Amino acid sequence: MDRKNELLIRVYLVFGVFVLFAILIVARVFNIGMLEGEKWREKGGKHMKWVELEPERGDVYDCRGNLLATSLPFFEVRMDLLSPTENDFNENVDSLSICLAKHLGKQKASEWKSELISNRKQGKNGLKRGTRFHFIAKGVPLEKMELMETFPLFRLGKHKGGLIKLRENKRFHPYQSLAHRTIGVDRNNADKIGLEASYDKILKGDVEKMLMEKIGPGLWVPVVDPSELSGKRGGDIVTTLNVDMQDVVHHALEQGLKDNKASAGCAILMDVRSGAIKSMANLGVGKDSVYSESYNYAVAQRTEPGSTFKLATSLMLLDNELVSQNTKVDLHGGVKKFYDLTMYDSNIHGKREVDFEEVFYNSSNVGMGILAQQHYGKKSRWNNFYEDLSELGVIDKTEIDLLGEPEPKFKHPVEDRKKWYGTTVPWVAHGYESMMTPLQILNLYNAVANDGRLMKPYLVESIMEGGKTTKEFRPRALKESIASPMAVQQMQNMLDLVVSEGTGRQLKSNIVKIAGKTGTTRVNYADKDRPKEYNASFAGYFPADKPKYSLIVCVYSPKNGKYYGGAVTGPVFKKIAERIMAIDQDLMQDEQHLVSRETIKSDYAGYADDYEEVFAYIGVSPKKKSNSRWVEVMPDEMGVKIDKKKIYNKKIPNVQGMGLRDATYVLENLGVKVSSFGAGKVYKQSLSPGSKIEDSEIQIYLK
Repeated sequence: MDRKNELLIRVYLVFGVFVLFAILIVARVFNIGMLEGEKWREKGGKHMKWVELEPERGDVYDCRGNLLATSLPFFEVRMDLLSPTENDFNENVDSLSICLAKHLGKQKASEWKSELISNRKQGKNGLKRGTRFHFIAKGVPLEKMELMETFPLFRLGKHKGGLIKLRENKRFHPYQSLAHRTIGVDRNNADKIGLEASYDKILKGDVEKMLMEKIGPGLWVPVVDPSELSGKRGGDIVTTLNVDMQDVVHHALEQGLKDNKASAGCAILMDVRSGAIKSMANLGVGKDSVYSESYNYAVAQRTEPGSTFKLATSLMLLDNELVSQNTKVDLHGGVKKFYDLTMYDSNIHGKREVDFEEVFYNSSNVGMGILAQQHYGKKSRWNNFYEDLSELGVIDKTEIDLLGEPEPKFKHPVEDRKKWYGTTVPWVAHGYESMMTPLQILNLYNAVANDGRLMKPYLVESIMEGGKTTKEFRPRALKESIASPMAVQQMQNMLDLVVSEGTGRQLKSNIVKIAGKTGTTRVNYADKDRPKEYNASFAGYFPADKPKYSLIVCVYSPKNGKYYGGAVTGPVFKKIAERIMAIDQDLMQDEQHLVSRETIKSDYAGYADDYEEVFAYIGVSPKKKSNSRWVEVMPDEMGVKIDKKKIYNKKIPNVQGMGLRDATYVLENLGVKVSSFGAGKVYKQSLSPGSKIEDSEIQIYLK
């Protein structure tokens, strides 16, 4: 019985101790949480914080799967110096120091060893904070990080070897400046631009929070290993952009800006039927006189459109049957006064009565102003003028899937009554007293090329997650018809005449038929004391007979003696159109009548002596029609035939069917710089056969 009482006393004693400890713990928790809570929360706020940890950002691709933007991992490497055992540390510190010195180059192996030993010792003695997160290196790329994981001691892992790696993803553009402003930049949430901003929710994935501890001035480290967090990777977006076309547009625009010593410029290439943007280039000159993509002029820059807007006025007049192509107009010699303002044509030509189509293709300001004033100039017709513009779709935004597009700026006859003057209609009619972006202007031209159907321009065609397409974006019409079929057809005819007879004659091409309209805008006409400054533009489409692409080229403030749209932007437009023809195989087949049919259909081409040697070796006697140095080898009903390969001294030859050696020899002897891709025989070239040899560079593709 005494034994039983003794045991009970011991149990009660132990139980009492536990109860006492529990009471003390509860009292301490109450004291910290309630009485001293504010003090500890203040201290905790200074030394602990939650931060958002973004997972790997999704990729951006062009329409053919070329990578336009991706996230590459870089690492900050630290070491928990107290984690390794004494034996592991001492056995590996020498070899680890040698590896760090060899691959990081920060300091000598002896200095690394001294640093690691000293900091480990101070950490053990409690003399130095941060020993458990000792800094090793920052900005370490993935391949070097994988190498460092094999270093002595580090290879034992985080808990035994002390290796700590903090991942940071950096955005990388494989094609560098191409479409850089359109693709955008992944900065902090407030500063994202371009597609990176518009599709941020898709690209960024699921954000997680990570608790960080302050271990020194400005130094925060994670409480847990970030690799243990499992944020979902962002989705990928597939754009409508085409890298090859972007390259053509970018470099043609850049050369045009340099030739004209312009301050900036932009160009947009759009698929006529769908509204898909195939290329968008934006270039501005910096302090170092280098052109770069720093601002999206194409989408965000509103300016007075100038003569490119005459398309809108003409289409309204035709659609309402107020004029026809043959309507007579008195140009008053190129000068006409409207109320208290005088309007001038680009030159005092002395012409009087001409057809309306000539007013358009010779870009007469006076003729367009007279017709607009005649049919819309009365106060009772002002509202009709505004409503007819609205029917064309020019009053509204294009709704492109990029942030930052402004509304077009047009005066409203009622809401802006105090700003509406008797001269407003004739001035708006030829492109002034209104503001539009290049994309908004192009979308109108695209609608005319598309037989009146106004499309919504777009840049993203699908979204992918885990390698599978989860959403597709289809073409969408903003208006099924902006004008009658007859009016649209007449407008197409007049756009053809601009290039064949009018201000766009410099765009005539043996490679592709172009239709469009020149534009020249005086941007500082209100300031009589400043030197005259202009913007030049050309908007149109090609091939004119069967439009596939619409294109606008804008050059801001050219300063090399030329400023008219035909002279400044026309050559850029023409170069782009010809080169797009060369890389679009469907267009080449449609337009093969512009070059030799036999040349296109030939199976092989090259140096004649080489083929004769091959045929002699295999015992084949081909039909031979020429003793030319360069030949085409084609299948024939009886076997094989050889024909002459025409190589002109001042035109780009067709090197399709040639091997790399022959194609390079021919092109470089003509002064053309060659870049090649692939192996086999040439099946595609970036410059169309028959185009002029200028300061030419050509890409040839082999398979």
